[in-house]
Amino acid sequence: MQQSEKTNPIGAPRKVPTAKDFPASGPYSLAAPGPRFGARALDLAVIALPVLIVIAVTAKTIDGQLQFDVPGWLLPAALALGVVYDFVFTSLAQRTLGKMLLGLRVVRYVDGGRPTATQCGLRALLPWSPLALPLGPFGCAAVLMIFGTGIGGELHRGWPDVVGGTLVISTR
Repeated sequence: MQQSEKTNPIGAPRKVPTAKDFPASGPYSLAAPGPRFGARALDLAVIALPVLIVIAVTAKTIDGQLQFDVPGWLLPAALALGVVYDFVFTSLAQRTLGKMLLGLRVVRYVDGGRPTATQCGLRALLPWSPLALPLGPFGCAAVLMIFGTGIGGELHRGWPDVVGGTLVISTR
């Protein structure tokens, strides 16, 4: 059996997709790093907006100095919001708002079908998990690093795609 083949439950060989199996551009082509980065930036802005609103509302001026009293629940809430946002949109629409705007869609790696709830959950949990660790400001850096892993590789599959068994394709 060649390296690019796996066995399905019946025992017949099944070819695992490679970059050669996708058109160079247009619908069903692999999502390029630029649109993926843009979509993720839009998604992070959607998630950051409520966090920044809470920080702005809880800020105080003491002796002419602006003081930020960030509530202890804000980081866990941001973590939950990021996971729920990614999971719900990917489960229901196969794309987040950023991916919708830039013409991208999440599909199963093995056959291009709709990702299962488990795949969407794993895909959503991995990048946000560093925020659950006591990493301080490095937690945010780790989240961005994990999202950035989709830039390289033949199929542009980042760690969330690998863990979730998914792939991001272009719809236009």
